[in-house]
Amino acid sequence: MKSRLLLALLSSLAWLGTVQAADTSVKGAPEPVLRLCMNCHGVDGNSESPMIPRLAGQQADYVERQLMAYREQSRTNAAARNYMWGMAHMLSDDEIKQTAAWFARQKPQPAATTHADELVRRGDAAFHNGLPSKDVPACAACHGANGEGGPIAPRVAGQHENYLKVQLKVMATDERPAATAMQGFAKHLDQADIDALSAYLSGLH
Repeated sequence: MKSRLLLALLSSLAWLGTVQAADTSVKGAPEPVLRLCMNCHGVDGNSESPMIPRLAGQQADYVERQLMAYREQSRTNAAARNYMWGMAHMLSDDEIKQTAAWFARQKPQPAATTHADELVRRGDAAFHNGLPSKDVPACAACHGANGEGGPIAPRVAGQHENYLKVQLKVMATDERPAATAMQGFAKHLDQADIDALSAYLSGLH
């Protein structure tokens, strides 16, 4: 825990210099976004790193739930432990709500992704029709026809492809205990399914 808190402190110190150089998109951003989030996720939630999730346009309720899970240390995958536990520990309930609302209002930017048409078509079919032979229902039933998310499911459209691949594998474990529905489905996905879904979703906007 000490190392994670130190990481959060160092991020806060870096913020002091970063904000001064940031463009006008910083205006209006709540203090916790500037202090803790923007260095990795970007002030507008359009992160550039393929391993850091894009939060722009994400469902506010979903962001809230995930920040609470990080703070409670119930999300236990490696990235959660190494980065987000310490960050979320520094957020109050009100700051979590402010952060979630801010990112939900931001405009998602198109992701730079190029794949063979066949791979994208396979991902499209799996997302909208499911994989009946594997007892996997249509992802669109919860995530929306365009991957925009809904009351219980996150926005997945335009998410980084590599991040999606990692999370689909994490979902097949108990490292995200709140994702009970996904645990049952994700364990039936093989690598080809994961690659196809991730390629398709990363190209949505």
